[in-house]
Amino acid sequence: MRVLDRNRMDKEDVRQMPDAELALLGVRLLNKQDIVLQCASCRETWAPQLDSTGKLPFDYWVCPANCNR
Repeated sequence: MRVLDRNRMDKEDVRQMPDAELALLGVRLLNKQDIVLQCASCRETWAPQLDSTGKLPFDYWVCPANCNR
């Protein structure tokens, strides 16, 4: 993934992304309300925490096992 693409993904809200874009990141959105993600590779699930302004953290879409880094 190019740096510019990655920077765009880091700033985009996962709740608004279509399934095809999520698939390019290697994740599935299991729960839009609680933002629960699942790795398409290892099936690990995680829920990134929003910061005090309600934004997702940098690299929120990266699997805890680093499958899709």
